[in-house]
Amino acid sequence: MAVASPVVRFLHTADWQIGKPYARVPDPEKRARLKQVRLEAIARLGAVAKAERAAFVLVAGDLFDSIGPTLAEVAQACSAIGAIPLPVLVIPGNHDHGGPGSLWQEPWFLAVQRELAPNLQVLLEREPLLLPEALLLPCPLLRQAEPLDPTAWVRQLDFDRYGALPRLLLAHGSVHGFGGDEGGDGDGENPAVAANRIDLNALPLGELDYIALGDWHGLKQVGPKAWYAGCHEPDRFPRAAGYRSGQGLLVEVQRGQLPQVTPHGTGSVAWQQIRQRFNDDSDLACLEQQLSDCLGARSGSDLLLLELEGSLSLEAAAQLQALLQRLEARLLRLKLRDCTSVAPNELELKQLTERPGDPLVARVAQRLQVLASAAGEEAELARLALRELHGACQGRS
Repeated sequence: MAVASPVVRFLHTADWQIGKPYARVPDPEKRARLKQVRLEAIARLGAVAKAERAAFVLVAGDLFDSIGPTLAEVAQACSAIGAIPLPVLVIPGNHDHGGPGSLWQEPWFLAVQRELAPNLQVLLEREPLLLPEALLLPCPLLRQAEPLDPTAWVRQLDFDRYGALPRLLLAHGSVHGFGGDEGGDGDGENPAVAANRIDLNALPLGELDYIALGDWHGLKQVGPKAWYAGCHEPDRFPRAAGYRSGQGLLVEVQRGQLPQVTPHGTGSVAWQQIRQRFNDDSDLACLEQQLSDCLGARSGSDLLLLELEGSLSLEAAAQLQALLQRLEARLLRLKLRDCTSVAPNELELKQLTERPGDPLVARVAQRLQVLASAAGEEAELARLALRELHGACQGRS
């Protein structure tokens, strides 16, 4: 009689990148908040794993953002991991690679791990690991940029030795044919790495039941059995309508069966995106409504990519600047792409150029109007000067 294959449930996560510096966030307090959020999300992963009765947690690379995290970052990460009442199995990725002399082999790291996270197991060898519930095939990165496929060793494995246990491959890198900014953060902070390519088609796919991948920061299925979990806490603006980040994947798998994969949200900070074209000044109210719908009454919980184009009068442009100043205070980061032009309307031009009691201002405004009607950098400066002049005159009137 054939022995039935056991069913295993586990949580697939990746790219925690503890210690990520958020260098493009100018406010140091907001940078610190974003770094803390990444640590707090570990507890949410643990809560999902416990509630769903997972057997263990897999981290598919880049637990840390660099090979040199601070002792405080290591201690805080280990405390959070230690609070998860399950084994947590990790491979190094390109950010925290595991070659000779790496963080993972440092005596101080091993001491902190033993004290705070005895449930953490860092897998530095490309060799099968037999767990009570499954066969795990770890493919750690031993340098930042591996020239050869880190999963190649699996092709030579004698799978007959491992019976009916589900077989799980754990790897970090970009799959062939899946282009784009796989390993980068989309904002220039963590540029993509050209190496670390994984050839899924070269793997003995019939012998594998789930391929747990890390490196791509969004949720993505790249094969019937292969998934990127994405980050546990979002770290970039969405690049497409279907982009998802800030989750872990609950996986249920049995030998010879397709896996059942269920995303569970664990992120807390929202990376928002708004586009607005100003056809006239009334569209400023449309932008304010979009912001209200997007942000509600929240402060300190969102990052916003705001893309603006079109044209505004001097008064509306001043109102926009005041709005942006308020947004800066509320947001963890405002990334602004402002392509709006500023052009005085007829009333504003008349107020500036027809000033019998202030002929100097009138002459300056007339000259700026001529310059602003041209093109190029000088014209843009003239339009800005007109806006400032209008604001100053409004303050005097």
